[in-house]
Amino acid sequence: MTMQGDRAELRRLSSGSAPLDAILGGGLPERSLSVVAGAPGVGKTVFALQLLFHLARQNKRAVYFTTLSEPSLKLIRYMQQFAFFDAGLLDERVTFVDLGSALLDEGPQRALEVMRQHVEQQECDFVVVDSFKAVHDLLETNRPLSRRLVYELAVWLAAWGATTVLVGEYDRDDMARLPEFAIADGIIRLASERHELTSFRQIEILKMRGADYVTGLHFFEMGRDGLSFFPRVRAPDYRGNGEIMVASERVTTGLAELDAMFGGGPLRSSSTLVEGGTGTGKTLLGLRFLLAGIERGEPGVHLGLEETPDQLRGLGATLGWDLARAEASGRLRLSYTSPVELSTDRYLDQARQQIADLGARRVVLDGLSSLALSVPSERRFKELVYASTKHFRDSGATVYMTLELEEALGSGHLTGRAISSLADNVILLRHLEVRDRLERAVLVLKARGTAHDSGVRHFSIDASGPHVGGSFADVRSALRGGSPPG
Repeated sequence: MTMQGDRAELRRLSSGSAPLDAILGGGLPERSLSVVAGAPGVGKTVFALQLLFHLARQNKRAVYFTTLSEPSLKLIRYMQQFAFFDAGLLDERVTFVDLGSALLDEGPQRALEVMRQHVEQQECDFVVVDSFKAVHDLLETNRPLSRRLVYELAVWLAAWGATTVLVGEYDRDDMARLPEFAIADGIIRLASERHELTSFRQIEILKMRGADYVTGLHFFEMGRDGLSFFPRVRAPDYRGNGEIMVASERVTTGLAELDAMFGGGPLRSSSTLVEGGTGTGKTLLGLRFLLAGIERGEPGVHLGLEETPDQLRGLGATLGWDLARAEASGRLRLSYTSPVELSTDRYLDQARQQIADLGARRVVLDGLSSLALSVPSERRFKELVYASTKHFRDSGATVYMTLELEEALGSGHLTGRAISSLADNVILLRHLEVRDRLERAVLVLKARGTAHDSGVRHFSIDASGPHVGGSFADVRSALRGGSPPG
């Protein structure tokens, strides 16, 4: 602990993962006792060992006590598949100690004595006990003794100065009644949540004494490198940053007539939602917006969830748009992610990184409807859209998003999902039946902070791309999808 003015400042141990440190509020408090709880198979052991090996690489002495019936060698053999495992640290900085026989043959008190002796002899800085719940399972009929042993363990570990993690297959009822949760400085819950046919791993910090941790559910994945963490996408915190600057500069959409409908084009750093049915031209409008920026020296990113980069290049080629050349110049990035089994928070975190890497001034998020399929609730979908657009805009980008509507001729519905309020601008593309033929129409439903043309105009696509034409003769009939009077 250090002093910051008149205030004590807790030292923190980095987990080795910047996203996890952010979730924890800066890392694990030094000399703290934390419990990692969760069902079998969620990644508790990998979590603890990944943290242990990272700290060992920082010259910390670490010990891993296992209460499992199988020997430590079996655990080591399985853990060697992960990149964080470093056999060179074994015995020098990392020690595995099997407490299984001591627990079964001599009881929990003897097991705790073995732990005490080893920590003191090896001068350990970091201690893991996996599974500590096994101690309770052996003392189920003697709860007073169980409680006393837990308190003794906590007291001498704190006195020694070791940072400790207790791992166990605890459920919610265990958290309410077992003593380790009462004395713990931190409680970390790992879980696996099923969404239709897909399961997502989650992490939640239920308690972290002295830390400004991020509440709620966050996400992680397991791979060869171990666990990768993705903090829940949240809107930027503008508190204390003074007045938020509002841009007055306008940007071109790439179509002069559409710019005119906005009174000169959308405002820079604004967000525009393009809604329409299948085949109305949403993707083309987004590509034209990106190319208009590239022509003016503004790099752009297309974040696609439906068309692949090859499909987009092929589409552009039919219109005389050389997307490959723009990519080769480093001014355009076409990114595609399959919406099947999509982890939305990971996807949007990676999208922010791509935007930052390119220094993008224009961003098209093409396929909000596909994104919605991977989100468990309508509320969370709105949160993701809102937070993402704020982050994209804070990076200096002007944002286009596309959303597919379930379009039916004669339908009076103007918008689909209730997210139009989250965007600064809303463009509606529609198919209309006019004198027994289908025509396209475009309407600027909303342009925040600027006067705009509210008329319904013809919208067409030819060999050179999309075009905005004149007004429909009968606005009300056009919006209904009916034929104007002849």
